[in-house]
Amino acid sequence: IREASPYELTKSIELDAKVAGFKRADFWLDLSDQRRRKKTLAIIVATIGPEIVGYASGDLLALTVRAPICGWIYAIGVVVQYREHKVASALMEVMTDHFKTGGATSIRTTIDVDEHLLMCFLRSFGMTVGPSIDLEVKLEHP
Repeated sequence: IREASPYELTKSIELDAKVAGFKRADFWLDLSDQRRRKKTLAIIVATIGPEIVGYASGDLLALTVRAPICGWIYAIGVVVQYREHKVASALMEVMTDHFKTGGATSIRTTIDVDEHLLMCFLRSFGMTVGPSIDLEVKLEHP
């Protein structure tokens, strides 16, 4: 597990597209750009030999009023054939250490309600429903 190099961004984008089910290159390019300016943002990869088999990204933020600084997991994923090999657990441990070092008092993330596998994984790290909820309204487009 190590910090991703700028040259590995393309591989991370491809891997995330496989794990998430859709490509979000703009998300990763924006994170990469932010990382050059912010020391609190982490983009890490898990490798076996030369192959990237997992990734995680997150930052230290205080997003809401009266909220203490906390670690936010933006993305975490592992190639299917390396799941159940503790790769995601190792990524979470490195992210947790990063957040603790930065002074975070908690870790948060937002996931789709239908992401059962991811929810089970995060719960295994002690994550539960937090103090906030997402509210949403669908926008109509002409």
